Amino acid sequence: MEGAIECTVKSTEPGNPVYVYNPLTGEASDGFEGMGIVIMAVDILPAELPREASTDFSRILKPFIPALARCDLSRPFEDCDLPAEIKRAVIAYQGQLTADYQYIQDFLDQPDA
Repeated sequence: MEGAIECTVKSTEPGNPVYVYNPLTGEASDGFEGMGIVIMAVDILPAELPREASTDFSRILKPFIPALARCDLSRPFEDCDLPAEIKRAVIAYQGQLTADYQYIQDFLDQPDA
């Protein structure tokens, strides 16, 4: 809290993991409904993951670290030289939805009910 991510104004628990932060008012409300950004700020989350899952995830991610370090994020997404497996996981790049996730825009464009 009060770190580099300004919208993290409180921590959450695994049973109630998210809140909506409204950057216009600075207010946070539990849940995922309302105007603003949905934030998941479970500060004890690493303790929630089994050691085996963390070890396996690290083992799978490790080969991608050199490519991630070399990636030129100032280039267009198509030219940034990310491995295909990582590219398929990137939802937004430079503030825009990537091609594989353009369908999300339909949901974002829906008026509030």
